[in-house]
Amino acid sequence: MKKIALPVKENKLSPHFGECSHFKFYYEENGKIIKEDLIPAPPQQPELIPNWFVEKGVTDVIAAGIGLKLIEILNQQKINVFVGVKVEDPRVLVQEYLDGTLETNGNLRDH
Repeated sequence: MKKIALPVKENKLSPHFGECSHFKFYYEENGKIIKEDLIPAPPQQPELIPNWFVEKGVTDVIAAGIGLKLIEILNQQKINVFVGVKVEDPRVLVQEYLDGTLETNGNLRDH
């Protein structure tokens, strides 16, 4: 089972990871979304987010814009990061990811 996290703001994917108010978690089994949760974001400190994701069992992160340092830390924790996606309804993005049609452009932020 995969657990996919997306940073959200006003029910859409947050354009900037660090400006999200919540995270949407989607649980996948056999290529289908079986559950979703909306959880308030923890304090925006790069060293806290990866451990929080590990505690929550996150396997994948989908984001629009995200810092390179955070990507490196998440990858060290064996969390896959997909960056540079369009600002869209999170459920649509997760379904595209599961269908293999999610488009990314590598929108990395240098901080």
